[in-house]
Amino acid sequence: MNETTKVQSWVSHKLDAKVQRTLQKMANSGDVQKLVVMPDVHLSGNVCNGVVVATESLIYPQCVGGDIGCGYLSVELEVAVDDLFSDELALAEIWTRLRNAVPINKHPGRTAFRSNTQLSADKLAKAASREGRFQLGTLGRGNHFVELQRDQQDVLSILIHSGSRSMGQTISARHLREACVDPVSGLKFLEADSEAGRAFLSDLHWARQYAAANRLQMLGAIETKVLLPLGINLNRTSTIHLDHNHVQQEVHFGKPLWVHRKGAQVLGSNQTSVIPGSMGTTTFLVEGRQNAEALNSCSHGAGRLMSRKEAAQRLSVKSLRQEMARVWYNQRRAKTLLDEAPSAYKDIRKVMKAQKDLVRIIGRREPVLSFKGC
Repeated sequence: MNETTKVQSWVSHKLDAKVQRTLQKMANSGDVQKLVVMPDVHLSGNVCNGVVVATESLIYPQCVGGDIGCGYLSVELEVAVDDLFSDELALAEIWTRLRNAVPINKHPGRTAFRSNTQLSADKLAKAASREGRFQLGTLGRGNHFVELQRDQQDVLSILIHSGSRSMGQTISARHLREACVDPVSGLKFLEADSEAGRAFLSDLHWARQYAAANRLQMLGAIETKVLLPLGINLNRTSTIHLDHNHVQQEVHFGKPLWVHRKGAQVLGSNQTSVIPGSMGTTTFLVEGRQNAEALNSCSHGAGRLMSRKEAAQRLSVKSLRQEMARVWYNQRRAKTLLDEAPSAYKDIRKVMKAQKDLVRIIGRREPVLSFKGC
């Protein structure tokens, strides 16, 4: 890889100095062949969200993040808009049904997750039998959500954003304790072809399966407890289900590379996905353009403009209510939602403009109802 093409960016704004320093350290880490910066890039701990990192033989768990397998599940609904939104009470009923169907942190059913992949350590297996059972089918907090959305043809859809809950964090933390430290970036790494590296990759595969099962279980609960009682069916042929926190081996530039994505999606030519803005702004339906220089990647959202602390300090309940005027949400928890306010995120329109050679916009969906665990 030529040095001039090692780092490539599709950014929508000027990056602050701390982000630039962090990206430079990542690019200079051992074995990094290419670093692709997405337009939603922002700091997250000692790395950035919104990056794609390609290596030949080293695995950097921090370039995946703790929420391994976090992603989106989107399905259209078979229902007429006017039938569902007859009045404010109808939306209130749907929100209440969602609250009862989708637990935030702990599931009363304690469902066991079954996989053909065995976790690499007894402590991980024990965590799976405890936290893993309690949290399968739960949403979590932060930027995770369930949204009811409406497109330009008045087609309604459900969008779920969640990941591997505490299991991904537990897996990541365990393997980071056994990793070596890169002297340039301070990031920890594992040799992909070592016992430790293979164990991490196997556990990561388990966590991605768990995260996918988590979203599917929530969708099943929404179908059973929210939609079917209201006479609404899912159009399963419209299903989109992708994750954006992973590492996997792919062939680029004629050679196999370990491609890490933290807050970035992989989209093949004409493959469809969604890029949400925030809880009060547009979600874009997109097709991939399979841009080789971007490692066939695109952003996973708008990206944070403010840190959570800054948003909570600078924004007001009044401004949040103005931004969310057209979206049904839990106004009683408005103060706790300030760090998720639309103005805490970048302008999704500018983000989409910055990656016009990565994706093709094929539709737009506006939020009608937002359910979050905040």
